[in-house]
Amino acid sequence: MSQFIPAKKPANEVPRLRSVHRTGLMDSAHSDRFDIYTDLMRRLSGFPVAYCGLIDEARQYFLSHNFPQCMQVPEVPRDQTLCQFALTQPTPYIVADMRLHEKLSVHPLVTGEPRFVAWAAFPLVTAEGHVLGTLCATDYEPRHLTADQIEIMRRVASELALVIEAQVELREASARRFASALSQLSDQPSLDRTETAVRYLRLCEGTPGSADDYHRLAASGLVDKGPAGEAVLSALGRNLQSRLGLAPSGFAARRTVLSSDALMADLLDLVGV
Repeated sequence: MSQFIPAKKPANEVPRLRSVHRTGLMDSAHSDRFDIYTDLMRRLSGFPVAYCGLIDEARQYFLSHNFPQCMQVPEVPRDQTLCQFALTQPTPYIVADMRLHEKLSVHPLVTGEPRFVAWAAFPLVTAEGHVLGTLCATDYEPRHLTADQIEIMRRVASELALVIEAQVELREASARRFASALSQLSDQPSLDRTETAVRYLRLCEGTPGSADDYHRLAASGLVDKGPAGEAVLSALGRNLQSRLGLAPSGFAARRTVLSSDALMADLLDLVGV
């Protein structure tokens, strides 16, 4: 039997890695928000196993999976993954029977446990064309997907990539606002202490103020006393909040995980709901 040979690195590996690291998701705690995508992949494909993860220079870190007992790990070395082969193209990498595939027939996950056979990998592609990782489904027997299944699964993967990018943009925008706020607050004589500035920022983000907060901030003119003696933003405080970019209108809310009504309709139709 031939020896398994890892995939070549993509031509855009350096900027691709920057995009992966920028997500902040490597080593992140498990979040249920990613489970909906792997669940959809199982339902849409009919395959028993699905997973999604990001791949950096050394490993694949799983955001969600329902692997068999023999694979209960949060990550695997990059050169031992199937998904390393899906990093070089923005289109799906689908193999109905890996036992017949020139490169994958000798992969340890095919020749040994759990002995995967069918595999469908959908790259998570950023707006810049960088593949962060994959959303995949796999089976223990040969399986073929229809063109309709492939298209809707591709759209699910595109939606996941969009969610990841939106999360990055929101976090970075929040960090910029926070840095700007601290810089500008340092110019306010009554908010020159970090503790006092933090109390004001908490009010800006909607955290209820206490009576102690009011007493600490009263001299600044940025708060008024509420009905129970608590601190509430004054007109001056709301004005500063707006100038700092911390007013509610400064935030764009993403209220649905699957933002496209047409996509949701197609998904419900395919899973028979």
